[in-house]
Order: sequence, then structure tokens, then C-alpha cells
Amino acid sequence: MEPRVYEVPVERVREVFGRIEEYDLLSVDVENEASVIDDMLESEEEKLRYAREKLDDGNIDSAVLVVRDGTGTLVVKMENVITIRATVRNYERLIEEFGLKER
Repeated sequence: MEPRVYEVPVERVREVFGRIEEYDLLSVDVENEASVIDDMLESEEEKLRYAREKLDDGNIDSAVLVVRDGTGTLVVKMENVITIRATVRNYERLIEEFGLKER
């Protein structure tokens, strides 16, 4: 099955992340090229808190939801330095509630 990609309006990303647990959150990963803090985070709770802090502090360049193999991964790029990935199981509900359009 080919991956499907949905555009996520950047102005809605913070709202999605504010409710991301409602979509059966499986994992969160943050890559910050300007910091080593992201490498020291161990629990999903710490990673989610850090991702939300970064979202509150910075400018979002782009966001997409990639659907593949029964999960959806929200990929957010910020300031050419930070990449946040949140994988959810209930991606259909996320697509519906936020009215996401396939690319």
C-alpha cells in the first residue's frame, strides 16, 4: 500500500498537538539540530512535553500527515532545525475532525 499524504494547515498544528492523545498516540519523536536535549528525553511524556514547548516557541514551516501501514504520522518541520513526528493509530478521526485534504 502506497503512503497517503495529507496537508495539515500550519495554523492548526498547535490545536492538533493539544489533543494528540485523543487519537491513540503511539509515539513522539523530536529532532532538534540545534540542541542535544532531544537526545536525552526517554519517556513519551517527556518527548510530548518538549514537542509542545518547541511548537509554542517557534515558527512552523510545514506539516503533513503520512498514512501508511495502519498508522498516521504527523510530521512538523520548524525553522529548518526541528522535526517533530507523532504517530497515532486513529488517524481517520484526525483527518475527519480537522478536514485534512490529500495531497
